[in-house]
Amino acid sequence: PWANVFDVQKKYASINFKDFKHAITGAALTKLQHPEVETFWGSKHERAGVECKDCHMPKVKRKGKEFTFHGQRSARYMLKDTCLRCHPWTVERAEYQVDAIQNYVRGKMRKAEFSLGQMIDTFVLAKDLGVSEDVLAEVRKEHDRAHILWEWWTAENSDGFHNPELARQALAEAINASQKGIEILNKAISQKTTTK
Repeated sequence: PWANVFDVQKKYASINFKDFKHAITGAALTKLQHPEVETFWGSKHERAGVECKDCHMPKVKRKGKEFTFHGQRSARYMLKDTCLRCHPWTVERAEYQVDAIQNYVRGKMRKAEFSLGQMIDTFVLAKDLGVSEDVLAEVRKEHDRAHILWEWWTAENSDGFHNPELARQALAEAINASQKGIEILNKAISQKTTTK
């Protein structure tokens, strides 16, 4: 979409487009499509002048000849030809760096998914208790925000490695949006059950 993770919701709102409605909450949601370039913008590697080809199509030597690798595979599997050209590490240290970043981001994605699931479960309870449509509509907006900030990282193929700082911030905000939706719902549920 040529927008970063924090602006993509506004971008789709400006053209009045959503891909689908969530089957349970009815929230209009966006299906993200491999935002690799948008994720790489502003990353440490981009600021250092690294380009996509440096990690995914590096110069390699085979049988004494140097050529550009055209397999376009993850740098994780070509550390000597990619990371170690700039970083003074061992292969083991480079593996550790990549794995540490990706495992951290995967963990944050699972936390964001868990929070989204909690919000959806709470939505069902609230709807069953007859919470007003105004409240449900407000929570659908939080669902949309949480969904975009989480799904971006499920659609992006590096598990956050292309921009770990952006991943950390966006996933934290996804969790916050889900928690805000849960708070709104719990408040409405509480008011419903205390007035009966």
